[in-house]
Amino acid sequence: MRLWGFDAVASLRPAPSQPPAVVVVDIDEESLATLGQWPWPRDVLGRVVDRLVAAEASIIVLDMLLAEADRMSTARLSGAVSESDPLKRVAADRTEDNDAILAAAMGRGRVVSAAAAMATGTVADDRTPIVGRMAVRGAPGYANLPASTGLIRPLPVIEQASPGIGIINLYPDLDGVMRTVPGALVVDQTLLPGLAIEAARAADGANNLILLASSMSGPDGILVGNRFVPTDKRGRLWIDTRHSQRIPVIAAHRLLGGDVANTELQGRIAVVGVSAAGIGLSVKTASGAGVASAVFQALAIDSILDHRVMARPAFLMVLELAAAVVIGLTLILGAPWFGLTSLGMVAAGLGVTMPSAAGLVAFGAITLVDFSFPLLVGLVLAGHLAVVRVHEQSVLRRRQSALLAQQDAYMRQVVDASFDAIITVDREARILTANAGAERLFKVPAEQLRDSRVEEWLIGFWARAVREEPERALRDSVRGHQIIAAATDQGSGVQVPIELTVAETAASGLTFVIVLRDISARIGAEAAARQAVERLRDAVERITDGFALFGPDRRLVICNARFVDMLGEAGSTARPGGRYDVIMECYAETSRAPVSAVGRGRDWVAERTAALAETSEPAVRECLDGRWFRIDERPTAEGGLVCVYTDITELKHREMEITQAMISAESASSAKSEFLANMSHELRTPLNAVIGFADLMKQELFGPLGHDHYREYVEDIIGSGSKLLSMIEVILDFSRSEQVGQSDSDARCALNDVVGAVVRDLSPIALQKNIDVSVDRDETLPPLNVDGAILYQILQNLLSNAIKFSNPGAPIGLRTFRAADGSAGMSVTDHGVGIPDELIDKVTQPFWQRQGPLVRDHDGVGLGLAIVKSHTDALGGELKFDSQVGRGTTVTILLPASRTIRPS
Repeated sequence: MRLWGFDAVASLRPAPSQPPAVVVVDIDEESLATLGQWPWPRDVLGRVVDRLVAAEASIIVLDMLLAEADRMSTARLSGAVSESDPLKRVAADRTEDNDAILAAAMGRGRVVSAAAAMATGTVADDRTPIVGRMAVRGAPGYANLPASTGLIRPLPVIEQASPGIGIINLYPDLDGVMRTVPGALVVDQTLLPGLAIEAARAADGANNLILLASSMSGPDGILVGNRFVPTDKRGRLWIDTRHSQRIPVIAAHRLLGGDVANTELQGRIAVVGVSAAGIGLSVKTASGAGVASAVFQALAIDSILDHRVMARPAFLMVLELAAAVVIGLTLILGAPWFGLTSLGMVAAGLGVTMPSAAGLVAFGAITLVDFSFPLLVGLVLAGHLAVVRVHEQSVLRRRQSALLAQQDAYMRQVVDASFDAIITVDREARILTANAGAERLFKVPAEQLRDSRVEEWLIGFWARAVREEPERALRDSVRGHQIIAAATDQGSGVQVPIELTVAETAASGLTFVIVLRDISARIGAEAAARQAVERLRDAVERITDGFALFGPDRRLVICNARFVDMLGEAGSTARPGGRYDVIMECYAETSRAPVSAVGRGRDWVAERTAALAETSEPAVRECLDGRWFRIDERPTAEGGLVCVYTDITELKHREMEITQAMISAESASSAKSEFLANMSHELRTPLNAVIGFADLMKQELFGPLGHDHYREYVEDIIGSGSKLLSMIEVILDFSRSEQVGQSDSDARCALNDVVGAVVRDLSPIALQKNIDVSVDRDETLPPLNVDGAILYQILQNLLSNAIKFSNPGAPIGLRTFRAADGSAGMSVTDHGVGIPDELIDKVTQPFWQRQGPLVRDHDGVGLGLAIVKSHTDALGGELKFDSQVGRGTTVTILLPASRTIRPS
């Protein structure tokens, strides 16, 4: 009746006019069908949080308890691998923890997590106790607040990412209806807020909560920043649950699928919860409708933010009791003077007056007045009161039975949803119950498992112990907290390895709970991982270079024998876990140390460490034992270090031999050129004298020679001497071309002027063979940064070759032009014997002359094109031949655009 009176009073209040500031993201059955069964991997919840953050939700409230590690977490996947095994590190590096993903997503927004207060017992937790955000102002009235000795907290990584944590527990009233949410609870002598009031604190940006208590009878309310939220003496908030449909509910799969506009979430508080059947808890409200727990929490937050929480001060109970006493005494004392009609009128008057007065107080002062008790006293006197109380107890028992049945069905669904097999057995190891996981593990229906003995389905020493002494074996397993290894036969000779744990229940009669887990996948993964590690070690050992891998802490993870051999006497320090700087300092003191590290090991290691931060280019080091190493040290993505040491001693020796050979060759070439130049000068002097005296003899200045044969001999001397002098001049020019290199940067000439000089000088020779030399000049050519004498030599040799190898009367063309890239070019075209393709690369070699029946015997030493090639290369130009045998040759020279002088 009292609760009905509260509901009646609350129903008289006007409906809220403001739109809700809260929205619910519901993990319903359709979301589970779309995204997978519950529990979801935490990275999916992380995506939900990221989506809400992206939509600019002001606060995110997780109406779920995240106290256990994700079922796909790294710890569960690789928990059986030993700490010293490198696989542990590899698995941790390559598997991103889903709980960490969710925590990272929470860190990008403002997320309030949930904790649960335990009714009895405590939870072992070595974490620092939660520091309460709630202070008390006034009398410390804790006695009437809900109290608990244990707290189930979220995972540490989740807790650290949460700016606020609230208690998720909901406590129904005696009639099974939920009207309140806890505002403040006492957990192990610490005041903790409920989930709704913590969400309101986060929404208002308040740092703390203040519990206001004017007397020892209980609190008056909670101060959230500048917002006062009234409570009853038990610290509960009476919220408005009449309009649950006003809270928008968005399915989680629609949110993740991008079907929800940001405007539906922007600036609102988002409560994320589960309403799927068998997973989420349905809460019955005063209106008779059942709502999901997340919707109920959203109604509570909306009531707090919209100032619709009903006040229930402690002194009201005294006033209500006083009113009941006055009414009861009035009716009892005035009973002799009241007839049935009068009593009926009094009862009707009380029935109208009391609710109306309570409604006016609720409407005006937002205060929840319990008019039912005075009314009940007025309507039902002493005898009827006992009947009502008996009825209340009966109703209470039925409600509790219904709740227990609901909780039993819920727990049964939770147990059946477990991946592990869960069975209960009696003291004789006879199976009493079995879940769906047991059916999957043993490949038989649960009905067949019941009444059978557990050892009939297991293989191993524990099954034999249970067969001999069942109760003792079960008790020993409970006392020892053992994880027992066993196996089961699934038929066809297939044995599945399992591990099991045994616990004793507090139920009537001795009952044991056995949890069995299929570990075949884990064993296979461990075997595959061990094989992968062995393969990695074998591959590293077979690397021909020295190899070492250091972790982010610069400690050695793995290395091969060649790395140890390279360290020499310091090889003993190259053990897993050895520090990089210690190993290298020891290496610097050995007889195989790098030359640059001798006497300065610590500074040398510091220089190498600093160089890693600046560049990852390989370095070449010479060692004291004469060996050379190419050192390639590069950081890994996780901050470690990969080191490869290649022995390049033989390569280095060959390089030094080649360098020495090149120096010797260059010295020999220089000596040869110098010798040729000197010899050419030395030969020219006597040869000029011979030709001069022969010419005097030919002119008979001092008398006749006397015989015609002498005159012929003189002619031969003059001709042969002139020919030899010409050859010496060519050799001298070739020697100069090898020593000239690039021309002076200040040189300047006009290509067309050089062409004119060459044609003019060689015209007499061309006229002797009746050859016409046509010239096609490009008058737009700019001056060139080239020595004119070098260009003259190039063109003179090309044109003289063209005249030499052309038939009498055949035309020769000489052309200057400017290429598309701005470079200057010149070409000489003849119609002579031509050059075969296989000889084009040889004609520019010094002293090479083509021999054969198609080539006439011409004067020369084979240095003309060699000089042209040498000068062209020195100028950075390009020499091209386009020739056909019997039809002629075109020789083209292209000078680089950098040789062109642009007008200023």
